Amino acid sequence: MSQDRKTPDDWSASESLEPKKDTSSLAYLRGRKNRAERLKELRNMLNSGKMPGEPLALPPSLSGENSEPLEADNPFWRRWLKKWQFWLAVSLMLSVGLGFMAIASLLNLSSQSNCSKMFWPTASANDRFFCALEAANKRTADDLLSAIELVNALPQDHPMRPRINGQIEGWTQDILRLGNVSFQEGKLQEAIAIARKVPENVPAYPMVEKQIEKWQSSWNDAEKIYRAAENHLRKEEWALAFRQATLLLDTGNTFWESTQYEALTKAIQATKAEGNKLVKARNTAEGGGLDNLVMGIKLAQGIDQKSYLYQAANRLIGELSKKILDIAQKRLEAGDWQQAIAIANQIPDAGNLQEQVKDFNDLANATGQALSGNVEGLSKAVAIAQNLNSDRPFYKKAQDLVTRWQQEIADLKTLDLASRLAAPGGVNDLRAAIAQLQTVPEANPRSAEARAQISRLSRQIELQEDSPFLQKANELANTGDPNALEAAVAQASRIGQGRALYGEAQTKIQAWIDRRQRLQDQPFLDRAQQLAASGNLTEAIEMARRIRPGRVLYDQARSSIRIWDVQSQSEQGLQSARQVAEAGTAEALEMAISLARQVPDGSSLRSQATEAIEEWSQRILAIGMEQSSSDLAGAIAILKKIPAGTRSFQEARSQIQVWEQSLNPPAAEPEPPVPPETEPSSSPNRF
Repeated sequence: MSQDRKTPDDWSASESLEPKKDTSSLAYLRGRKNRAERLKELRNMLNSGKMPGEPLALPPSLSGENSEPLEADNPFWRRWLKKWQFWLAVSLMLSVGLGFMAIASLLNLSSQSNCSKMFWPTASANDRFFCALEAANKRTADDLLSAIELVNALPQDHPMRPRINGQIEGWTQDILRLGNVSFQEGKLQEAIAIARKVPENVPAYPMVEKQIEKWQSSWNDAEKIYRAAENHLRKEEWALAFRQATLLLDTGNTFWESTQYEALTKAIQATKAEGNKLVKARNTAEGGGLDNLVMGIKLAQGIDQKSYLYQAANRLIGELSKKILDIAQKRLEAGDWQQAIAIANQIPDAGNLQEQVKDFNDLANATGQALSGNVEGLSKAVAIAQNLNSDRPFYKKAQDLVTRWQQEIADLKTLDLASRLAAPGGVNDLRAAIAQLQTVPEANPRSAEARAQISRLSRQIELQEDSPFLQKANELANTGDPNALEAAVAQASRIGQGRALYGEAQTKIQAWIDRRQRLQDQPFLDRAQQLAASGNLTEAIEMARRIRPGRVLYDQARSSIRIWDVQSQSEQGLQSARQVAEAGTAEALEMAISLARQVPDGSSLRSQATEAIEEWSQRILAIGMEQSSSDLAGAIAILKKIPAGTRSFQEARSQIQVWEQSLNPPAAEPEPPVPPETEPSSSPNRF
């Protein structure tokens, strides 16, 4: 098998690798040949391109061409059938033909069965090509690759290279088709692995790279669509997720268009149902309060771990857990440390706050010790808080509390020392205690208490220092002398503003000033009242005006001055009215009444003015009555001058109505017309 075996040009990878056999024809033999000659002839036939089993050329005498049909009754033919030489020749020909066919079959089977035993470094191109075709015909990836490797090993300048390259391209396409089957089944890496088995040095390898790139691009696009839909699910955007899912139907991959599409649509439906649970959890938690927060967490915990909303549920649980911890913190700040611990313990493990809850409970217990307010309790609180290591969540909070409690311990010691210093009660003792208390910084926990103690001790000092001034001022004021009162005011004024007795001193000072001014101004007011009582209003007003503004009796003096001024004006007005009324005319009396009515109601002369108005109204009525005898219209005008509210007003109104009726009598009613008399008509005769 070391010699080249030629393969027919029309063989391809799709054709059967088994050579066709034809045993119906016999080779034409010129004479009997020995076994070696026949084997040599068979090899020459194979080398010349003829395959074993092909019909050999027969002479026209045996091929049947231009021959006439044998006649059954040919006597020549009958004679040959009866001769033994004829049958010997027939037997010999059959033996040779069968032997030839057997040898050809053996040679053919040997060539096929020897492909697996072929020593390829010395194999001929025909052997490689023949075995490659045989392997490629099995249509498996490994066999196709074996076929490519067999023929691709031949040099690039080999005469069969064009035909080999064509076969390699076809086999490469077959391999890619096998890879595409895996790709359509969703096995991208398997498809790529199949394609990558094609050697890189074959001319058709760019086809492999292009196909792999196409697979990867299509796969990546599908994965992006799927991931985008998953992201929409995580954001609870159901419509957008379904819209993305429909894009999978155009990916050109059976796996994504069927299996993954169905899986995604089912996931959308399941996630949407779980989304309703999450919405209910949020709505419940939005109601506020500890119970609603706990219920919201329980609802969120119902989201399955495999759900796309599991992370969202965990985030919600974490947020609600932090709110519960905030509520616990507020309770702790309010001093209810036991209730704070109970609230914090309701935070579930799913909130991922286990460490925070543990630290919070430790600090709450420490706070409970610190609330005792004594050095022993604060020391225990510090010891508990200092157990929290630097890697703990509440470490910084614990350190802040430790600092605060240590400062409070120091403050308590300072307060205790100040209390012992102030115990004797002397001014110097009190000042020493204040100096000690002033060492407490304003930012310290007990700063307010220290400031309160300082204020109390400072008041005690001021009381001890200022009490003698106020006591002496009281002694001076008790004499009642204006000069003594002035001295008392001066003594009490020595107590400065902001001092403990300043308010009391100012109250007494004002009382003493009022008392002194009253003693000084009361004689002026008494004299003014005496003058007013005697009717000397002008002098009374001048006397009262000697009391200046700001004095204690100034308001009383001003009130009296206003009264006396009104009375003075009333007297002048009433006097002027009487002078005008002396003329005696209706117009003069009307003007006098107008002046008298200006006297205020509160004036002592108001009654006199009222009597004068009544008198002058009667006189106007009399003048009008007298005028009526000659001039009713003039009399009516005079009576209208009488003011309302007087006794003469109603009488004047009645008289005016009478006179107006006289001046304007009602028109006489016309007599009704008399109807004309008519003669009675005679009745018609009746027949």
